[in-house]
Amino acid sequence: MTHCQLDALPVPPWLHEEPEIRELLDALLKRLDEKPLVVRKQALCIRLSKQSQPNLFKNNEASDCSWGLLMSLSGVVLTVKECPKRKPFDPVYAGATIRLRVGHETASETALREWLAHPYCPPYPARWAEVVAAESHLFPGSTAELVLRAPKLAGKSPEELLSAFARVGDYTQAGLTLRQLSARCFWGNSKFLDTREDLLLRLFPAITLAPRPVMVHVYLPAEFTDILFIENQDTYIQAATGFSSTVEQHALIYVSGFKGSAGRIRDKHGALVHFHAGSDPQQQKNFLDWWFFRREADWPLWFWGDLDYSGFMILKALRGVFGDVGAWPAGYSPMMDLLDQSAGHSAETGNKGVQTDPGCTGCAYADRVLLPALRSTGLFVDQEAVSV
Repeated sequence: MTHCQLDALPVPPWLHEEPEIRELLDALLKRLDEKPLVVRKQALCIRLSKQSQPNLFKNNEASDCSWGLLMSLSGVVLTVKECPKRKPFDPVYAGATIRLRVGHETASETALREWLAHPYCPPYPARWAEVVAAESHLFPGSTAELVLRAPKLAGKSPEELLSAFARVGDYTQAGLTLRQLSARCFWGNSKFLDTREDLLLRLFPAITLAPRPVMVHVYLPAEFTDILFIENQDTYIQAATGFSSTVEQHALIYVSGFKGSAGRIRDKHGALVHFHAGSDPQQQKNFLDWWFFRREADWPLWFWGDLDYSGFMILKALRGVFGDVGAWPAGYSPMMDLLDQSAGHSAETGNKGVQTDPGCTGCAYADRVLLPALRSTGLFVDQEAVSV
């Protein structure tokens, strides 16, 4: 039988009445779709199983009929191979595999696609690369990284998404922040470009992006002897309004996540400092002189956050920006008590499975006491679990 004859095969009249066989053949085509033509393995096959073909495995008259119909495609568009390790009392189709007819793979695939109205759809990275290559003239910079990353956005075709990237060219000198630019070019999605700033700079080398100031929240008592960076909002609010004797002589700074690690946090154009309404006005100038003009600190600097690896990554980063910042013993001590009682949580149950051990922070208390405790117990404690 020639390829032309194979291509012209009519659809088997029973195929529309056998949804399980149609789904099996369609699954084979979908697997072929996942591989570019140049790297496709022609031996790609699907193994029959009770989970995927439950009706076939009922081992009754209907099952025998379905198997007979499937076998009628063997030597036409399929090669069907029985499982050599099949147990003596298993049906003949247990563990059997199907693949495109050996030696006639291209023609078999063409016929199956016509039968099932399943045209070839190249893998997304290949489609994306073709679209970028056709429109690369829209970008003054290199599109190599754009091709490699092959970004996706739900509900948008590669052509639509590339047009959105091209729209960035209309705003290269508008002085927008990254999120403003993202919202205007990507259908109101302000966060799409959050991890793609370097990509934009490659596509548009002359683009000007306005820095997004870091929001800094500060509480200053009338007199303070120490400065305490606090990781979590609830703890900061409790400390700023609870009048605890432990923090009454501490200036309090709320550092949300890793924002406190940003180098621009001590630049007037990179940070907006908001003072708590109860802060002492006379202390604000001293504080701002230290913060923005990097005057030598007259106070010990502390950090208190979650007793986990992420918290100590923040401490490590803060030390890079502010100098000698130490883990605050008054906050971590009660958290260590909980850890000693095995009252912490695992990384998995706390949605912290991707946290990375910071190694050495440079703070003796953190490096010699707190981090070893985390490593030995495998448990974490959130800051909100204790009060001071």
